Amino acid sequence: MRGIRDRCIAETPVAVIDFETTGLTPGFDRVVEASVVRIEPGREPKLVFDTLVNPDRPMAATEIHGITDADVARAPRFRDIAGNLLDATKDCVVSAYNVYFDIKFLSFEMANSGISHLPPHFCLMYLRPLLGLGPKCKLDEACRMHGVEYRAAHVASVDAEAAGRLFRRYQAEIDRRGIRTFDELARLKSYKFLESFNGEPFPDPARFGLACRAQLLSRSGAAAPADPERYAFGAYWDALKTVCADLEVTDDEFAYVAAERERVGLKPEQIRMLHARAFASVVAQFTSDHWLDDAEVVKLQRFHRCLERLGWAPGL
Repeated sequence: MRGIRDRCIAETPVAVIDFETTGLTPGFDRVVEASVVRIEPGREPKLVFDTLVNPDRPMAATEIHGITDADVARAPRFRDIAGNLLDATKDCVVSAYNVYFDIKFLSFEMANSGISHLPPHFCLMYLRPLLGLGPKCKLDEACRMHGVEYRAAHVASVDAEAAGRLFRRYQAEIDRRGIRTFDELARLKSYKFLESFNGEPFPDPARFGLACRAQLLSRSGAAAPADPERYAFGAYWDALKTVCADLEVTDDEFAYVAAERERVGLKPEQIRMLHARAFASVVAQFTSDHWLDDAEVVKLQRFHRCLERLGWAPGL
């Protein structure tokens, strides 16, 4: 099964997705904002889909994304927007800045809407080291290093548009290095997301019997957070997700998180809260099937060591 492996990267549309959620665990946590920036071959990135989403549960993580229960009271539910989102991403390779996060929520929310299909996808955070442009880092740092205008906002449309412009920079490097197909890209390293290149993109939503009827509720154009504490929470949360994505913390990553913690000025109690929330979310994810196998125990132990090295872990 070749999927998209033989497709030419320059001739394939890319859909950059970004979700804001109530937390880290699909199922227990839900999507509360969804945006898609579509990049057609030879064209600039264009925001084609953006809406708040009613999560059918109490809001959480407001201190990071700024979305409240009142904001989503009149918003569509994910099952209402599934057709719209499929239309925005059809025939595309899906991308996200931290695809391991976003693709899990996309997979859960689509399955919950009756659609069991995982499209080919790649990670912009890991595309940087994949292309030899530097280590993985937060979106705002990657944008700064590659000349993309952006201020971290935790507004889905703002983040997706920045990630889309960043991909155009990476695409130039792909062209410069003569990497033509997705198969050639996949040969550079062995990241897990590259296995998805064996799959096929989302088809037209009509294939699943869906239409694009939902009335969207967008906060597109919202400014980056003016609240210093909310900005600090969001900045440290992003740093935490970045360095813990592979459940390892190198010396350089430890120094990076320590510097970020110093820069944003969070109190020890706030750091402990964020670490506890991250660990509790992973525990909830691993136990949602009423089972905790040996491999999951090992991952929990590794994550605990990551948090411990970064300053505090539950149980200490």
